[in-house]
Amino acid sequence: MRFVFAHKMVAYLFAGLGLVALMLGTTFSPIGSLILIAAFVASWFAESPLLDRPGYSRFWNIAAVVVLLIQIARTIGGEATLTAGVQYAAFLQISRLSHRKTAADYQQIAILGFLHLIAGTVLSSGLEYAAVFFGFVIVMPWMLALTHLRKELETQYGVDSPMLAAELESTTLTTPAFFGGTTLLAVPLFILTAAMFFAFPRVGFGFLSSFGARTQSVAGFGDDVELGGFGTIRDDPTVVMRIKLKNRPNPPLHSIGLRLRGTSFDRYGEGRWSRTQGSGAEMRRLQDQYIVFRPPKSTDQEYEIILDPMEEAVLFLPEGTVALQVPPAIRSGRSRFRRIVYSPGHDIRYRGHLQAPLTYKAFAARKRRGFTERIPKRLRERYVEVPEGYERVTALAQEVVRGLSHPHAQAQRVERYLRGGGNFRYTLEQPDTEGKDPLHVFLFEAKAGHCEYFSTAMAIMMRSLGLPARNVTGFLGADYNPYGDYYAVRNGHAHSWVEVLIDGRWFTFDPTPASGQVFAAPSGFAVKLRQIMDAMRVRWAEYIVEYNIRDQAKALQGLAAWYRSLRGSRGPGRAGANSESGNAQGFGPIPFRPDWRWFVAIMSIFGVGVLFVQWSRKRRRQTRAGRQLDPDRDRAVRLYLSLESSLRSTGHARPADVTPIEHAEALGRSGFAAADEVREVTHAYLAARFGEDGLPPQDYHRLRRVSRSVRAKAKRPPTA
Repeated sequence: MRFVFAHKMVAYLFAGLGLVALMLGTTFSPIGSLILIAAFVASWFAESPLLDRPGYSRFWNIAAVVVLLIQIARTIGGEATLTAGVQYAAFLQISRLSHRKTAADYQQIAILGFLHLIAGTVLSSGLEYAAVFFGFVIVMPWMLALTHLRKELETQYGVDSPMLAAELESTTLTTPAFFGGTTLLAVPLFILTAAMFFAFPRVGFGFLSSFGARTQSVAGFGDDVELGGFGTIRDDPTVVMRIKLKNRPNPPLHSIGLRLRGTSFDRYGEGRWSRTQGSGAEMRRLQDQYIVFRPPKSTDQEYEIILDPMEEAVLFLPEGTVALQVPPAIRSGRSRFRRIVYSPGHDIRYRGHLQAPLTYKAFAARKRRGFTERIPKRLRERYVEVPEGYERVTALAQEVVRGLSHPHAQAQRVERYLRGGGNFRYTLEQPDTEGKDPLHVFLFEAKAGHCEYFSTAMAIMMRSLGLPARNVTGFLGADYNPYGDYYAVRNGHAHSWVEVLIDGRWFTFDPTPASGQVFAAPSGFAVKLRQIMDAMRVRWAEYIVEYNIRDQAKALQGLAAWYRSLRGSRGPGRAGANSESGNAQGFGPIPFRPDWRWFVAIMSIFGVGVLFVQWSRKRRRQTRAGRQLDPDRDRAVRLYLSLESSLRSTGHARPADVTPIEHAEALGRSGFAAADEVREVTHAYLAARFGEDGLPPQDYHRLRRVSRSVRAKAKRPPTA
């Protein structure tokens, strides 16, 4: 292989790994990633005589200044500082790759690639970053060796010497033996990296840690949920939680009907549930145990839950949960207990950001029917509210429970009416409401729907009988992963059910037919591959991402015990004394306090700027959240959110830096099958949201059907 080609190939491998490390974070949109990849590929073809033209060099120098000014202007205009900085770093690498002439240029490529790797450690903590890191370990010796050789050749012969050109075209240097020998250098490099990882305590990155948190968006756990909001995601295989049972069956069941409670909603109207906002109160804590009802007992069932970061900071509870055990976070080498907040509605959430999956334990009483809760008066009134115009629903409820007086028997009768007997059918298809109330359409016309329709129907029917009831969302079911020895909860397990207050205790009822509850565990090669990858991600998060000073102390304790065992016992008294002194001096409270002043000195200006941007954006979000939209604008927002959901499912999501009208026009130019529907909904949204036009309910429901039709029309094969 010619030296010049080998050096070019290795430089592109090294730079490509750095750019992938950047793209693994959340700062690049799909379009931005495609542009970056296209520019990366195009730079490969930049060769002499193009590189030798004076105007070519001036072009890239001017472009670097112009792009820098653009990124500064974007930051001032509200773009995240980190996003603008990372995008500019990627542009600099493309600039260097398009202008590689001498060893100095290749050195700059290597430096930028290494800095991109460092940025990747903050932007991404997933298993994909592990592959990038191992690629760096292998390619780095090649890059350093070839760049050093080229620099020595240029020093010896001169940059423009014909002798240098001849050496660069030679095949005597870059032989298989050269690459094999330099690859061996990756072994000590990897050992040194592992030793540094083990030896230096990880004390947390402060505000930088939040940049690496990749959260998942799962509908149904925020402040409101609309009928049809999350009941149609049964085929979504994304894993959001893993459950480890302390006393699981052996052999393990392929699927279990585990119910994990998330959020409850108390107010219903216009086909949408909402929950009353409350500040909540911090839960009573005993060390790292948070008491829900009582401290755990040895007879309680123990669940270890590994929860991926989600947009909503909900802690999911198995049925009968009496207490939680949440490990403290590590900040500056010290344990910081998490703030867990309990809000009325049996809503439990954590405060702060997650840099990696959160592992916590739930202790559930094995025999426990219902639970008590202190309910504020205003919330108790909400639990019996029935929207106006629901007299027909009230009449149906009274007809169903005729002859029954006990509330529990009435609830069971309504549950059986909806769930069994063939009165209603479970389906993932949305009922066609045609501008009518969706619950009336479900109960009296379509008589088919998914879990949200069934739970909403039962909750309103129970309220019409005078019984407090609320709609609850969470997950139902989990599939066993044999490669990780845990049960995986997927997005497709999202579910909705009902809680009814009877004799001062909340009881769970699930009116959804059995076909809409726990599905059989999927199988096949693709499923097994996903299970293997998910198990690897869990191991990566457990042993690498979450590795902290506590784990280091335990490892040092183990090494010390192993060393003492090699030396042998020197008598029980001596050994006991040594053991105690070792625990007291070396491995009790960690005496080490790392000095990070150099890091603070370098990052202080950047840190203050990022903190200010985050603070200002938070204030703007709070200000926007505080503004109450009128009904027309509220419906307009919900309409466009429905359209965006349909576009995401077809792979045509709107980038963050593109306006709705620009996105609609771009889809039209690209020949998108449902471009007319997108344009119609977008114009209606803009006119109602920012203009003077209204959006009455009949138009809103019609346009909702149009937005939902985008998904089907886009996936429909073109006609000849």
